[in-house]
Amino acid sequence: MNRILIALGPVAVFVACSSTAPVDDQSQTPEALHGCHGQASSSIPSDGNYYLTTFGGPSEPQPLSCGGASQSGSWYYAASKQRYGCGAHLKVEANGKCVVVQAADYGPDQCVETAAGKPILDASPLVGKALFGSADLGWSDRAKIHVTQVSSATPLGVCNGAPPPPPQQNDAGAPPKKSCSSDGDCNPGSDGSGLICSQGACVPGCHHDYQCPGSTTCVSGQCR
Repeated sequence: MNRILIALGPVAVFVACSSTAPVDDQSQTPEALHGCHGQASSSIPSDGNYYLTTFGGPSEPQPLSCGGASQSGSWYYAASKQRYGCGAHLKVEANGKCVVVQAADYGPDQCVETAAGKPILDASPLVGKALFGSADLGWSDRAKIHVTQVSSATPLGVCNGAPPPPPQQNDAGAPPKKSCSSDGDCNPGSDGSGLICSQGACVPGCHHDYQCPGSTTCVSGQCR
């Protein structure tokens, strides 16, 4: 779902918007934004610079267009699937700090970026809190960030200060299996990966439908 953010005085008001549903928030100021048609830009800025906005916290839990949900802002997701693709991992930097998020939703509307004067990354409140000390950021805050796409093997969350080592090849030429202590370690984010934890390593398989990616389901221990 595409979202727009409307400034109301010093406060950023978040309003859900799509091309088929009218905006019905009575506290909005329609003149603040123009030309909102439920379309988001797919252009990636060459300098990697954006403004950060936040959505999907406890006051506005919602489903995400790549599957799953914001879960009240309890994990590190972001919009911009139209720029980077569902599941892409993005390193977000500001104020000497760094967070890695997963592209999981569509947006924001082009009209928001036009009003802000810069591309926008709409992300989990956890990102705003980690980088700026605020979980509630709107386009009028113009919180500057730098975004870089990184390997999908990069863990989500606050950066640990060092990049993850490159994957090593085993004797058979295949990437090593990820270590784990539970099935949850093998299925980060809001969408399953089709892996379970067996003898301390993530291996293909499933015990439940939610462990399977996309629209697949768990059939006889495998995602199909």
